[in-house]
Amino acid sequence: MDAFYRNYLARQSHQIDDDTLERALESFEGASLKFSSDFISDARLRDNYNSNVKRVKAQVLSQVTAGNISVKEAAEFCYEARNKIMAETRKKTSVPGRAIAEKRKIVSPGLEKLLDEKAARKFGKTFVALNPEQKNAMYYEIVESSARPNAGFNTLNKVLKVSGKVLIVVTIVYATYEIANAENKKKEAIKQGITISGGVAGTALASLAVSAVCGPGAPFCAIGLMLAGGAASGWVASKLADSLDDEIEEFTQWQIN
Repeated sequence: MDAFYRNYLARQSHQIDDDTLERALESFEGASLKFSSDFISDARLRDNYNSNVKRVKAQVLSQVTAGNISVKEAAEFCYEARNKIMAETRKKTSVPGRAIAEKRKIVSPGLEKLLDEKAARKFGKTFVALNPEQKNAMYYEIVESSARPNAGFNTLNKVLKVSGKVLIVVTIVYATYEIANAENKKKEAIKQGITISGGVAGTALASLAVSAVCGPGAPFCAIGLMLAGGAASGWVASKLADSLDDEIEEFTQWQIN
């Protein structure tokens, strides 16, 4: 049992089944470390992911300590997070659903128009005029719209519901980005489908030349543009959701500028 976990237990005024919670936390953190080792090749991004996993772990413990959630609910949250992360880990060796479309210019006039319309609706600016925080909000909403079926949590605790969902959305981005990059390096065009939460990412995109737009080491931008190009999961038809504000604020914790 690490010192951080013992400190939380020491501050508790009520009895909890520490073995149950400890096992659940270890299972969650172990799956996260396995995922980051397999999928996040950039050391800075990997360290950021792992530190945020520890932050989510701390939130679980603090919610139990405050009496906002039971040990049973906290353990269920940890195992649910673990299972969702493991599902992304298994995609590395899974057979892709179908091939992605032919190679084309990444930010096509149609995609530029779509992004500008969405940016104008929420921020009153063109997409290129947005600041990094505003662009990140759009990237998150694009990816969230595709990840939504598999990213939600059963917990009623708002803090963990938000942090858990963002954890899985970020995990999906890293998994997709790593698979896409690996395939791109081999064949210069993505021949293998990238399954992302039951859909196919980037049906309008067959190359990771988005790096010319996003720059190196920018998975959220790259996958966001891929999904926008493929009109992911109804994002095109939907309004940019103010209801995601808490998630977008949490998402900023995962970003490295």
